[in-house]
Amino acid sequence: MPEAKLKIPPTGKSSKPAIDAVLTTLAAALDRLCPHWRERPLLVAFSGGADSTALLLALHELLEESGSERLRAAHINHGLHRDSGDWAAHCEDRAQALGVPLACRAVEVRADGRGVEAAARRARYEALEALMEPGECLLTAHHQDDQWETLMLRLLRGTGIAGLAGIREKRRLGRGWLLRPLLDVPREDLRTWLDRRGENWIEDPSNRETGFDRSFLRNKVQPLLRGRWPGAAATAGRTARLAADTSGLLRDLAEHDGRGIARDDFIECQGLLRLSPARRANLLRERLAALGVAAPSEARLNAALDMLLNAAADRHPEARWGGVRLTRRRGRIYISPASDPS
Repeated sequence: MPEAKLKIPPTGKSSKPAIDAVLTTLAAALDRLCPHWRERPLLVAFSGGADSTALLLALHELLEESGSERLRAAHINHGLHRDSGDWAAHCEDRAQALGVPLACRAVEVRADGRGVEAAARRARYEALEALMEPGECLLTAHHQDDQWETLMLRLLRGTGIAGLAGIREKRRLGRGWLLRPLLDVPREDLRTWLDRRGENWIEDPSNRETGFDRSFLRNKVQPLLRGRWPGAAATAGRTARLAADTSGLLRDLAEHDGRGIARDDFIECQGLLRLSPARRANLLRERLAALGVAAPSEARLNAALDMLLNAAADRHPEARWGGVRLTRRRGRIYISPASDPS
């Protein structure tokens, strides 16, 4: 396994306009996502890589005048690389130099059917959520190229409008909020910003490998596409924003369609039958999403609706997936945990 390296760029004169551009973009995004962010407690997910280093340094600089005492950082050690202890030490040194409190947590990554990447991400966010204080905003350094990778992966695996919305800029997390204010900033801009400041960061060798789907796209596919279409990442970002708007409209439509026919645990069959097939599926997807359950494939969802709505009157058809059970009884489709007794 290749060794992790500390990236030390050449020093040189800084470019004030370039530096200001990164700071201005970050501040504008935070003003939009959380208008009072300068007065809120902020927690930065700090891996020691270029992206999170740029985020932590930029935030520290933006908060120097208003007071950076509400800024802290968290490093999650997944224990997946032999140098992970050195990475944690690097983060501790960097945070100490800035005067930013750092919480380090080691997690156990238990891979399941969704792979090591997904398991590490789940363990990381669970640890970060546990560290959050009431009302605190957790900031991650996801950027424009991450958004592009996410959209490409979801397209290749099959997705709907909600999936095309990509990485969300803001959502609730635990007792606070998760913010991703760098989604409009290209990866290369962050590295150029660090280079011009003479900053250093850790290069994770796994970023250069191609065994994982995301790293394969990053190292093999995206450079080829960018050579032909230089603005592809920015275009993907616009697509994600438009899809997020459309997804919001679909949620509003589901709320409208559900009035009078849907409750917390059931939907009236006659009400569903008055809707078009697409609106029936949309309503059911949103009811499942409200329960934290991902809808199955389009074909499976439509097949389940057809069975539940069109089976003979003396039958009690049932569909199960994602830990829930859908059962038709007395003209209603009931939604309950799959373990519930009949």
